[in-house]
Amino acid sequence: MRQKIVLAMLLLEPEKVVSTDRLIDAVWEDDPPSTAREQIHFCVSRLRRVMSRAHGANLIETRKPGYLLRLDDCTLDTQIFDARVAEGRRALGQGDHASVIASMRGALALWRGAALSDITAPTIQHRVVHLEERRLRTLEQCIEIELAAGLDQDVAGELATLTRQHPLRERFHALLMMTLYRHGRQAEALQVYRNVRHVLMDELGIEPSADLRSLHREMLTGGHVLGPAASWARSAPFGDTLDVAPHTPAASISAPPAQPGVPMLLPPAISDFTGRTDLIEGALSDAVGAASADQALPVTVFHGRGGAGKTAFAVHLAHLMAADFPDGQLFAHLHADSRAADPADILGRFLRALGVSGARLPQDAEERGEIYRNLLGRRRMLIVLDDAESEEQVMPLLPGGGQCSVLVTSRRRLTGLPAERMEIPAMSRAGAVALLERVIGRERVRAEPEAVENLCDLCDRLPLALRIIAARLAARPHWKVAGLVERLTDETHRLDELNHGKMGVRASISLSYDAVSPDARRLFRLLALSAATGFPAWVGAPLLETDPLRAEDVIEELAEAYLFDVVSGPGPDRYRFHALTRSFALERLVEEESPAERRSALERLVGCLLFVADEACRRERSGGFPLPAGRASRWPLPASLLDRLLAEPLSWYEQEWPFLLSGIRQAAAAGLVEHAWNLALSVAPLLASQSLLSDWRESHEAVLKAACRHGNQRGEAAMRYSLGSLDLIQQRPVPAAWQFERAMALYEHLDDGHGTAPAPRQMTFPACGT
Repeated sequence: MRQKIVLAMLLLEPEKVVSTDRLIDAVWEDDPPSTAREQIHFCVSRLRRVMSRAHGANLIETRKPGYLLRLDDCTLDTQIFDARVAEGRRALGQGDHASVIASMRGALALWRGAALSDITAPTIQHRVVHLEERRLRTLEQCIEIELAAGLDQDVAGELATLTRQHPLRERFHALLMMTLYRHGRQAEALQVYRNVRHVLMDELGIEPSADLRSLHREMLTGGHVLGPAASWARSAPFGDTLDVAPHTPAASISAPPAQPGVPMLLPPAISDFTGRTDLIEGALSDAVGAASADQALPVTVFHGRGGAGKTAFAVHLAHLMAADFPDGQLFAHLHADSRAADPADILGRFLRALGVSGARLPQDAEERGEIYRNLLGRRRMLIVLDDAESEEQVMPLLPGGGQCSVLVTSRRRLTGLPAERMEIPAMSRAGAVALLERVIGRERVRAEPEAVENLCDLCDRLPLALRIIAARLAARPHWKVAGLVERLTDETHRLDELNHGKMGVRASISLSYDAVSPDARRLFRLLALSAATGFPAWVGAPLLETDPLRAEDVIEELAEAYLFDVVSGPGPDRYRFHALTRSFALERLVEEESPAERRSALERLVGCLLFVADEACRRERSGGFPLPAGRASRWPLPASLLDRLLAEPLSWYEQEWPFLLSGIRQAAAAGLVEHAWNLALSVAPLLASQSLLSDWRESHEAVLKAACRHGNQRGEAAMRYSLGSLDLIQQRPVPAAWQFERAMALYEHLDDGHGTAPAPRQMTFPACGT
């Protein structure tokens, strides 16, 4: 295969020097071996021997910095192809249609499949794309000339095959439509248009080009159908002009292309759009700019979670605004099939909608942008850009003047754009219920009001999830809402339930997840280990085994992508999962992290909690409280961060208690008994000082069960003695005496040489009088 790749590179550039470095890149891409140059030299030597035997001459010369392939009296198929196409162009100038077709069909007959198709090297495949494009454009020209000459009896079947092989190549569809129409098959011709329009909308979110739409209109009105598509015939495969004389006066092939109509590419209006009244009113006032040439371009970015209804909101708003933009509306999806769309491709679609087609459409993205801004410079148009991934994707698609207006939807805030911004939140509970009513009926909603509210909450009140659930309920009128609530309660299968047809919440979240960095994806997964509803930024440090500042940057990246919610309060910001994103994170955790990795991450997380809880207890008790001396590992945080977190230890404790309690429970359940009892004992003085006695008992009893189950006597002794102290506070002397007695018996059998639990005399809680 290496020899084939080297030969292919030389054949693609005959009579030119191809450097050794380029040959190495073609063969090995980014991972060449240390002997790459020697292997290339060996390949060339073998090729020289083979060519010498076949042709009696050495056709490969060594020329610094590489090699050159001489043709001498040899001829490549591509040269023969070019010569026959040139013959066809000369015959066309003489009006000899038969000779034109013979020359072009002869050129096309040289192709026996895709060029160099047996070589899978990416460099080679990228280089041969232009060869396939030359073949297809020549084939289009040939069929157009056959149509113009009235020799189209046998091309319908060929065109039907070509449209299946190249579903996005509008020219073949136009030619098939004309062929069918001219043979009295109008219904089939119109069906071809419907098919290609469906494909273009599904694949690219764009209407067919102005030429194809014009051809469709002529068929509907019974006009001559050769003009719009035949105008394409004026661009030859290599940029030359083909002046095709019409076969009959009626077939006005050389007529100029029809002027395009006003592009109206918005998706259909949403009939059951519900709620959002306040947001719509605010967006209308921001997005509709005054039509003055000296005003800056009005751009509005609608950002929010995946599934929050940003696209539906923007489309609904665009239909309300359409009357203010008489020159039309453009619409494009900027993210499809898990890939960000290339702005150059979107510009090409927009320019075709604006009447630019054929040879007038440049290949260079910058030139496309210049033509686009020039065409929109004096027009008042509305442009909707859906699901943008970055500022760099949007900037080339912005008009230059202020008479247009742009609506952008994104899962990010796109703060690099000069724009107004509006967050599209989840729906209110009333709005979510109203949406369900629109789909499944008011009677059904009112029959189970409590279940409906629970259903909305389990769906995070996201329009996408609600529409999926509503569609499933509508398809199963015998289902009870409560039954679906029960299905959704199990978060390990929740995302499986939120699928209907092509709609799926998992796919929506996956787009956001795939777009963030590898570190962010890993932290997102690992944070699902914690069962707490919220967590501070510093927990990312032990999970990623990095410093807290880096961890905070990664958590902020996830928050910016709407994979976390930011919960602001009097203290430092905290973060939390949405219900649906947590279900997704749990799936990814199980799928991408091994059991050993999950346990190790949980141990680091609980160890960091233990470290901070120890320090909080020390600072609150001014060092007077002897902390447990168990074997549990700690994950330390920098002193500067501790000083900020624990400026008021009790305030920190009050804020983090749910997180601490979750850590104690999870450590106990996971068998990290040393961590569990150390952490429970560290927070006991703080619990006592706040009189949170029920939390004290609940946390200690959970750890006590784990310690007994795993035979950890040190932990059992510590928990029993602490619970005995609690019993005294609650004036339960008998249970207290029993706990103390059992604890003392365990202490007597412990080996103090490896760090024991605190001795009974050290376990004092003066704030509670014990």
